Amino acid sequence: MKKTIFIFLLVISLSVYSQNILWEQVGLKVNQGTENFVLELVDDFYTSIEKPENVVISLDAVWYRPEGFETTHYLTFAGSAEDLGKLRELRSGSVYDQYNQNFLNFAEITSISSGGTLMRFNVEKGNYPISQMWRFSVEDPVTFANEFVKMIKEFPPEGYLSIGLLSQGSDGDSHYIYTTHKDYATALSWGPKTEGQQNAFMKFQKIVNPISDYLGTITMNNIKTWN
Repeated sequence: MKKTIFIFLLVISLSVYSQNILWEQVGLKVNQGTENFVLELVDDFYTSIEKPENVVISLDAVWYRPEGFETTHYLTFAGSAEDLGKLRELRSGSVYDQYNQNFLNFAEITSISSGGTLMRFNVEKGNYPISQMWRFSVEDPVTFANEFVKMIKEFPPEGYLSIGLLSQGSDGDSHYIYTTHKDYATALSWGPKTEGQQNAFMKFQKIVNPISDYLGTITMNNIKTWN
C-alpha cells in the first residue's frame, strides 16, 4: 500500500505543472498523390468553425511503420473532455457531412481511437515536428509506470514526452509512450548515449518485458497544426 501511494505521489509531483489531456485520433489511408487535397479539406473545414480555444488539431504523415501497417496519416484532436465534447458538436450537420463525403474521395479511415495522457514532460516542446510513438499491451500498469518514471530520471527526454492509456478503439494495445524531436537528424540519433542512460534503458526493458508486449513503433512528421 505504501509503495502504491509513493508511486501515485511521485506521478503527481512529476506532472503537476502540466495538465493531462485527452485525445481522439483518426487513422487514415490517403490515396497516393492526394495529400494536398486532404490538407486543403481539413484546413477549410476547421478554419470555418469556431473551434474551442484549447483544442489542438494536428495532421501528421506516417514516415516509418511496422510491416503491414496501412495507416499513412493521423488526424488528432487533443484537449479537455469538455472542449472535445464541444468540438464533437461542431463536427455534425450538413456542412460537416459534405466535408466528410469529399474527404472520403481521397482517403479511407483505418482506425478511430481515443485515450489520455498519464504523465507529460517538456510540454513546451510539444510542437516539435517529428514524433514517435511506441505501443504496448500492459498486464501490470503500476509496475510499467513505476519503471518508466525510474528510467526517465536517468534518461531525461530532450523533447516532449508522455505516457498514456488507450481507452477506446485499441487493437490490443493499452499503453503508449510518445515523444517529439526538433528535426529529422535528432530523431535518427535519439537514444541512450551515456552508460547510465543505457543501463536505465536496459533495466526498463528487462523489467517490463515479462509484464507487457511491445507492439511496434511509428514515426510521424507534422503536416499542419491548428491551435
